[in-house]
Amino acid sequence: MPTERVDVAVSSRTLLRASDPPPDFPAVLQASNLDLILGSFHIYLIAMYPAPAAGFPAVVAAARAAMPAFLSRFFPFAGRVVANADTGVPEIACDNTGAELVVARAGVRLADVDFADADRSLGRIAVPFQQDLALSLQLVRFACGGFALSWGTNHLLVDGHGLTALPSAWAELLRTGGLSWEPHHERASLFRPRDPPRYSASLDAEFTRYAPAGLPNSLLTATLVRRNYVVSAADVDRLRAAASTPARRATRLEALSAHVWKLLAAAVGGLDAHCRMAWLVDGRPRLDAARYDGATVRRYLGNVLTYASREAAVEAVSSSPLADVAAMAGAAIAEVFRSERYEELVDWMEVHKGVFREGGKWTEVVGTGMGSPALVVSTFVPFRVEGDFGFGRPRLVFPWVRPGRLGSAAMTVSRSPREDGSWLITARMWPRLADAVDADPDAVLKPATTARLGFGAPDPADVMQHATSRM
Repeated sequence: MPTERVDVAVSSRTLLRASDPPPDFPAVLQASNLDLILGSFHIYLIAMYPAPAAGFPAVVAAARAAMPAFLSRFFPFAGRVVANADTGVPEIACDNTGAELVVARAGVRLADVDFADADRSLGRIAVPFQQDLALSLQLVRFACGGFALSWGTNHLLVDGHGLTALPSAWAELLRTGGLSWEPHHERASLFRPRDPPRYSASLDAEFTRYAPAGLPNSLLTATLVRRNYVVSAADVDRLRAAASTPARRATRLEALSAHVWKLLAAAVGGLDAHCRMAWLVDGRPRLDAARYDGATVRRYLGNVLTYASREAAVEAVSSSPLADVAAMAGAAIAEVFRSERYEELVDWMEVHKGVFREGGKWTEVVGTGMGSPALVVSTFVPFRVEGDFGFGRPRLVFPWVRPGRLGSAAMTVSRSPREDGSWLITARMWPRLADAVDADPDAVLKPATTARLGFGAPDPADVMQHATSRM
């Protein structure tokens, strides 16, 4: 049986500084208005590795030796996230105070970790760190000799594109001694507001001030459960086929979204007439090439995100074919997947920055948990993590955000490091939605057992499904 939970004991915390700070780097890096849309909070990318032949001390030694050179190329991560004394707007002080290297141990084997329960696994492996730190690199050794490498940072500095770029750059630097690309850190001039700022009036309705009085209380949000799932490549392909028509081929994300939307509608039942889906959308592929240099945007680590959302009647979602629900998802994403959307967001935030001076910030209404039930999907699938820094490839990679007061359900979808077409999902759900996932006759979202993640014997049901799919 899986262990009750993972208990992690920190052995050491060490601050490491950049060995060769870039000359003339600004003392303070201004956050862009797009960074401020999601704001400042901690995020993690957790990679799990089997026992390396060289042993865990060699992993720690390699990380300690490489960090100063790595920080010299990713210099803002050696700084601190602070609030501007005059405006209250968060910014990055690039003073080379140092990033944190955490070494810790867990007294269980990876094969005994209940990864299906995200709170008892990832929630324990991700070690909390000082609020203003820009980077906490965390190594946790397990009793079997396997280890976790977690990248803890602040969302103000990176979105999913940037968060996954960090371990890939780290791996390249340790394997080759250099980087094939240079990160672009400067952001304020890349996403400069127009003069005068202009945006659609509908944007005002998308945001609300982040205030505890306007959010579900802490006891309500504590009822949300956190689960990890695996979606096989065969199930992804099957969903895509069912969500496509001769006139329109659904994307894999649209197909999964349609399936999950139906599960949400089943969970809502007669409790509400409507339910909502939302998606965090990366705008890099659609930024206007005449205004934004494509090569610079690809090297840029900051935030280029926005929400897309759509509300629909529960009965319509439940009764419609999967292809129709997938088309609804695609239409909602297409509405924001355009360069003009990001220009308007930059301008909107420019007009509404005064909230920071009062110690406040903004958040998207769809994520608060107020109104009709909403499920927010964030996808890391486009981002491949090259995690082999000399000790083998990771068996799994999961993004992780610690629970807060936002009350909507959420799912983060990542590609498996096996690169076999399967996906990993971290979900935060109401118990009724978790029950709907468990009761799904198609069993698309399967619990992330150690067997399915490659840390134990293969699950008999998965072996049977694989054999059947090859017949």
